[in-house]
Amino acid sequence: MNTIFDKLLERSSYKDRFLNNKSLPKKYYRFPLCNISAELGLNEKIKLDGGSYERCKIGTAQIIELEYDIKTTFDSALVNSTQNKELWNWIKSWHLKNPVATLNKQKPGQLYPFHLDGMESYDKIIPDINEKKEKVRRVFIFLNDWSPGQIVMLGTKLCTNWKKGDVLWFDWYHVPHGTVNFGRNDRYLLQLTGETTPAFEKLIQNSI
Repeated sequence: MNTIFDKLLERSSYKDRFLNNKSLPKKYYRFPLCNISAELGLNEKIKLDGGSYERCKIGTAQIIELEYDIKTTFDSALVNSTQNKELWNWIKSWHLKNPVATLNKQKPGQLYPFHLDGMESYDKIIPDINEKKEKVRRVFIFLNDWSPGQIVMLGTKLCTNWKKGDVLWFDWYHVPHGTVNFGRNDRYLLQLTGETTPAFEKLIQNSI
């Protein structure tokens, strides 16, 4: 095949391992990064509107190419100073500059097939792709405990059994990834993207 995903995979330093079903190199993930804010949870103030956040165009194109309905991947909402303010105030305590954050709710039966990111949501801050892949980091912060049937897959690495507050970091530019929920409970996570700082890099190194 010569899909968008196949073309993007050519750029990946992880391509050969992915195609040959090898184990994911440890340098590509940290799980958990830290058990931060375990008390942060879901409440009636969480707003999930599904329409305020523009999805990654490259990611969406890869899904549509599979003839899969993008609306059944997950429900999402923007997190900023006016929407989901409680989460936004917490995010500002992180060591990432110019954060862009979304709240993702994956209901039973929803899935996001393997894809590679373009992070167009960060283009207004860092439009150059080479600068972006060097400076930008992305983490997933789980907002509720894992339940059976919920999977995040990075390359060939299955991530399960997380606790509320656990943080997953990965090399977004090189690692194919996808998510699925074939369980019986909704899965919530916060996707946080931002420009790295020495303090954040230290946080990553301390999590090894």
